Amino acid sequence: MNFDVIIIGGGLAGMKAADILISKGRKVAVITEGHSIHNVSYKDFQNAGGTLLMGDSVASADVKDGKVLSITTANISDIPFTADNFILATGKYFGGGIKADMNHIWEPLFGCDIESDEDRNTWFDWDFDKKQRFLDFGVKVDDKGRVLSKGTPFENLYACGEILAGLSGVDEDADKKIEASAERVADIIADNTSDNTSNNTSDNTSDNTNNNTTK
Repeated sequence: MNFDVIIIGGGLAGMKAADILISKGRKVAVITEGHSIHNVSYKDFQNAGGTLLMGDSVASADVKDGKVLSITTANISDIPFTADNFILATGKYFGGGIKADMNHIWEPLFGCDIESDEDRNTWFDWDFDKKQRFLDFGVKVDDKGRVLSKGTPFENLYACGEILAGLSGVDEDADKKIEASAERVADIIADNTSDNTSNNTSDNTSDNTNNNTTK
């Protein structure tokens, strides 16, 4: 199954990016482990043109030369999902976007670079009224919002929302920052890809012109 953009995560960031991309004529699929999506109904999302895989998760990813070629999901393991671009919007620890044990922090799907402190003792403060350092840890991206792996950006994998380094969901203005990161990534992708709605309209116009000429 092929899409213009596949978004992994159906929270605030993922759905904001999806809404923008769909409004700009892109064919979008959202994969979310939850059984609800942020601030929109399943029916409304489908009516807008989106494809939604609820209660599902990414099982594997085919990556070659820094480009994500396809993914499979836990529920549809025998069919690869392909896209021109992918967006990682899986949140941090509670959303499963980032995993951690006593000594390491990692991103489990694509092996993205993580910005964190090497010294484990700085990760948190025993004074729970203070901001906890580990909440700012997250994936690294370049100036175009593309995720880094071993210091090199993926060609077509972006990240937005709380999974980003430096963005914590407990900040007072967290929702604004999350939405802004989603808008930025969606706009970058939209600017770099064609509008299927325009293409379809153009194709239909061309077909009609050819038909009329034939008649």
